[in-house]
Amino acid sequence: MAARRPFPEGSGIFETLRTENNQVAEVGRHMRRALGAAEALNIPMPDEEVLRSEIYAAMQLSSHALGRLRICISDSGFVVTHDQYEDLAGDARLTFYSTSSAAHGEQYKTYPYDDHYLILDEARDYGFDDAIIFNKANEVTETSLSNIAFLIADQWVTPPISAGILPGTMRAIAIERHDVAVRPIHISEIADVQAAILLSSLKIAQPVSHIGDHRLSALEHSRELATKMRASIQYFSVV
Repeated sequence: MAARRPFPEGSGIFETLRTENNQVAEVGRHMRRALGAAEALNIPMPDEEVLRSEIYAAMQLSSHALGRLRICISDSGFVVTHDQYEDLAGDARLTFYSTSSAAHGEQYKTYPYDDHYLILDEARDYGFDDAIIFNKANEVTETSLSNIAFLIADQWVTPPISAGILPGTMRAIAIERHDVAVRPIHISEIADVQAAILLSSLKIAQPVSHIGDHRLSALEHSRELATKMRASIQYFSVV
């Protein structure tokens, strides 16, 4: 598991991107999301060419076959870092977070990120990898670090932005390229989940083996979707 890199002091927006062999996964999608967040939160976005130059310099300074690129942008400027990343081995076990999310509508990827890490650490203290978060309407939102999709009645589904979730890059790819449908998912439907998968920019797609103590019955379907997701990711040079 990759160590957590501290965020800069203060607050701002950030993007975390996967790199392979000095190319960046879906960089255009990440930059469009960052631009939207910067406009919504009134944070000045750096010039694109300057930002690309700094990304290239960070990757040259710290080169990795598989890496975690992080871009943090605030009122005072931006910081780019590139660390080694290791793919997660095995399937995820999920629990439920005990406090409902107050988030409503589209969320933005902002730091400090402490509230997300608190949820993650609590889940790990009980032997799980992450926790499913529900909103005030008892609908699924996401987990502390990932979007989530469920196989229910033989259809892959993921919660809508209106549930109060981050519009993840891999979530968008799952919808656009892999026929994952978007609809509200009520807590009462958890018992009907056949398979589940976590979606995030670093892990891309991680199958879920258990929700609570319940082992999901169609794990092979989540592994199949994860394989298809990884094969469909596009990598780009930043120069």
